[in-house]
Amino acid sequence: MQTITSKIYSDNLFQETAVSDYEHVIYFENNHISSVVCDPKNNQILQLAIFTAPDVNFLNLSYDELKTIQPFVDSLKPKYKERKVVISSHQVSLVPESLLNVVETEAYYSLNHKILPNSQVLYCKMHVQQTAAIFNVKNELMKMIRFGMPMVDVYHASLLFIKAVESLNFENSANKMHIQMHAGFVEILNLDKQLKFYNTFTFETETEIVYYLLAAAEQLQISHACDVVLYGNSTQLSELFHLIQKYVRSVQYGIKPSVYTYPLQFKQFGEHQFINESAALLCV
Repeated sequence: MQTITSKIYSDNLFQETAVSDYEHVIYFENNHISSVVCDPKNNQILQLAIFTAPDVNFLNLSYDELKTIQPFVDSLKPKYKERKVVISSHQVSLVPESLLNVVETEAYYSLNHKILPNSQVLYCKMHVQQTAAIFNVKNELMKMIRFGMPMVDVYHASLLFIKAVESLNFENSANKMHIQMHAGFVEILNLDKQLKFYNTFTFETETEIVYYLLAAAEQLQISHACDVVLYGNSTQLSELFHLIQKYVRSVQYGIKPSVYTYPLQFKQFGEHQFINESAALLCV
């Protein structure tokens, strides 16, 4: 497997001797793994570690391959007050909590997605918009989670993204389409007090994203006055920004949840980057 690159953004308030008071969120996505350390008492994100490698899909790695990522394994050693896992993938279905039937989760999921081979269908709730998420995770990754982090709660990042946007209290939210760009897929969200639209789309070109955006805006009857907010870590995001400008009223980059404080080192990347990791305290 390729060499893993790790970058750590840490606050000088972070104290290894105080980890029993901190919470830890491990975030898995196809192109990276993140480790986030939070201080819930003081509403602070204290540390963000990012583990990446070119052309590696971390969601598809075997248990043995995941164990060889030493910086990641080392991040699991401290005994934090609580730990959670977040999975970010396009393979998710959202359903109203009231309709969630645990026995029928696979049937619900299969309405929109094909179940991956050698995988599990999971569900989670995050007390946001009375919505639950049903998602699909490879058995090898679940083996790593269950062996390395016994009894940990596993969430899907879709709910965290919705909760993060909700916490920002945008004005004129009815006309705002929120797009989070990932490696190979996007999330598109419209939230106006209630969840109006959420879906994920795989893409090969930025033009496809614009097509999905405009179709969703037309469905919501806001295409005449659509404002777009962009989030993501992709190098393609600036190109998408300039392309979308041609078709909507306004485009802006998103910001991190403003109710929390962050390490000064976070200034090394844009406000719109790592929004899910920056919203880790919302998992509490």
